[in-house]
Amino acid sequence: MKLLIADDEKNIRNGLLSLPWNTIGIDQTYQAENGLEALEILKKKRIDIVISDIKMPGLSGLELAEYVSKNNLDTAVVLLTGFSEFEYAQKALRNGVLDYMLKPLRPKDILSTVERVKETLEKKRYKEKVVEKYGEVTSSKDYQEQISWHFRGVQEQAMEILKDMAHNYSQGVSLNSLAEKYHYSVAYLSRMIKKETGYSFSEILTSLRLAQAAEMLQKEYGKISVIGEQAGFSEQKYFSQAFKKVFGMSPGEFRKRDAKQEYSIIDVLQLMKKEE
Repeated sequence: MKLLIADDEKNIRNGLLSLPWNTIGIDQTYQAENGLEALEILKKKRIDIVISDIKMPGLSGLELAEYVSKNNLDTAVVLLTGFSEFEYAQKALRNGVLDYMLKPLRPKDILSTVERVKETLEKKRYKEKVVEKYGEVTSSKDYQEQISWHFRGVQEQAMEILKDMAHNYSQGVSLNSLAEKYHYSVAYLSRMIKKETGYSFSEILTSLRLAQAAEMLQKEYGKISVIGEQAGFSEQKYFSQAFKKVFGMSPGEFRKRDAKQEYSIIDVLQLMKKEE
């Protein structure tokens, strides 16, 4: 991580720069003697954390924080403040500043505060990556990839069986056939899937088939009975009933809608739970 220290007092800058930042995961440090210089560094380099004096020539720490916020920079701001500016620092916390430190500063407190801010920033970035990955996975037509993502963390054997279901859902896969293939009793396999995923075998299998049927209905114009069969439903009547129960309309009505929507496996599972 990269840290920028902005303060017009040279002694404070040097004191901060001399701290053992590498002990808390800060790899590079930069310095600026005023707000305008700090702004130029922010424009040129990807800075993770800024420690800025609240009052500086040219551009204040508050204005620097406002620039970070308005430009959606992935940068955390920590303000240095004297007691007289304490109220301003508290107000800044409501405007995107992550923390503040009150002068005089103790090295231990500085490192502790910045480490806390660093952890907050890392958690925020992780959540953003999760959301981004979720979007990629839900738009993916690879059901094995969706299974791997939605049920990450399940035991290895359970994941292998779930991926098997995602690969063979349209080909007559059943609890009995999987129990025989993986040398489990039907009862044990059923309990394991429920325990590991929170869903029953039939719920997961039906979600795979309905997600595929929904996709085909929106993109293909073959007979509905054929689409149901290709998605893994052996009986037209059961396909129509299961589809209507989850989507609130028959396959034919679903096909005629103007609105188009992609459904991941988890989308269908959630719809199934709502209908219970």
